[in-house]
Amino acid sequence: MATSEALRTPEESVYDRLVELVFSGNYEPGHKLTERDLAEQLQVSRIPVRESLGKMVAQGLLLGGAKREGVRIRMYTPDEIRQLYEFRLFLEVGAARAATRYAKGEDIERLEEACKEMTRHVGEYGSQTWAKLDHQFHNALVQASHNKRAIATVRLLLTESHYVFYLRPSRQRRTPSAEEATAWMDKVQQEHRLLVDHLVAGDADGVEQVLRKHIAPQRF
Repeated sequence: MATSEALRTPEESVYDRLVELVFSGNYEPGHKLTERDLAEQLQVSRIPVRESLGKMVAQGLLLGGAKREGVRIRMYTPDEIRQLYEFRLFLEVGAARAATRYAKGEDIERLEEACKEMTRHVGEYGSQTWAKLDHQFHNALVQASHNKRAIATVRLLLTESHYVFYLRPSRQRRTPSAEEATAWMDKVQQEHRLLVDHLVAGDADGVEQVLRKHIAPQRF
């Protein structure tokens, strides 16, 4: 995370928790969100929930916002998914390039640990453990930039991308064979390993080259 829980204002904490709840995969696309239900789940008053929902609408994370329209989960079109991944690419590449200059020992350790853990789960297609580790790796990569603005913005994009790729219901998505899934997961892990190697070497161009191939709305 960009900041520790202890350093967040109450409003920031509610917002971050709400983002995680909304993109948890528990809501169907098009689902109408209610302040009362969300406030009860987060065990907070409705005021910070209302403010956080408004912020998410303004950021394009949710749809609606008019008084009688309500707020609902976005139903992503193929073009919206393309735009999401392109926007993420713009920012994550820049953060990763910065990380080649500013990464510290503990940043590399977090990335190395994520790689080791993901290796243990190659072949477990559909595993939420794999999905969380993939999310964790990219968060750690951006955090290594030590750019607070980039970290905060990309963290939202990563959460949204995680939802779109791993959690969003898709009738068009077919279940890959065991061989296809394992090959894809192995490729992801190899690219993660390359990113760490280039990062350690301070090779910004190498990091960018790998990341541009790596970030794509892949579908089976």
